[in-house]
Amino acid sequence: MPALPRARLLVAATAAAVGLGLATPAHAAPETIVREEARTAEVVAEAMALAEQLAERQQTLAVLNRRADARDRALIGYRAVLSRYGYDGDPDTARAVLPLASYDLSAGFGLTGPLWEAEHGGQDFSAYAGEPLVAVADGVVTEVADAGPYGLRTILTLSDGTEVWYCHQTDATVVVGQEVAIADVIGSVGSTGNSTGPHLHLEVRPAAGDPVDPMDWMRAQGLDP
Repeated sequence: MPALPRARLLVAATAAAVGLGLATPAHAAPETIVREEARTAEVVAEAMALAEQLAERQQTLAVLNRRADARDRALIGYRAVLSRYGYDGDPDTARAVLPLASYDLSAGFGLTGPLWEAEHGGQDFSAYAGEPLVAVADGVVTEVADAGPYGLRTILTLSDGTEVWYCHQTDATVVVGQEVAIADVIGSVGSTGNSTGPHLHLEVRPAAGDPVDPMDWMRAQGLDP
């Protein structure tokens, strides 16, 4: 609410003074008139000061309301993004999301066969080439490079030291050293390296050590891949 013009404040304050019986009767003695006029002036000044304070507080409240409204709109948008990637809880307590929104589960963790030199160390998500890949949690990008059979690989290191490998990417939109937040886009699905078609090969390596089943890790974060 805009502050009231000073002239309007003066009119309002004077009216308040009259309403309080502070206006001086015309038949009063001269000294009484002087005292009453002085008192009226004091009351008008106090009323104007209070009115100005009220206007300032109303302006402050309006600013806070606009900020709260903007935050609510942003929160609604953020909630929708998290939901798209498998998290439907309170956005303020989100710990992890799925690495992509649209996929079919394919080769799982621990498989063996002619397609792999050793046990399959991750979970494959079959998806269209170019499908956005997002950070499963807050972290720091510690590698973006061609990794031979893994193709273009981005490694995201989480705050607890867990490494999350995104392999066979078409491209990456992050660089080494970049901090990313949960659900930030980091690249896109591809078929680089040893791959029979576009998919994400996701590995989860606690403390940068041996891989664990990504499905178990995601379920432990409250997700349902």
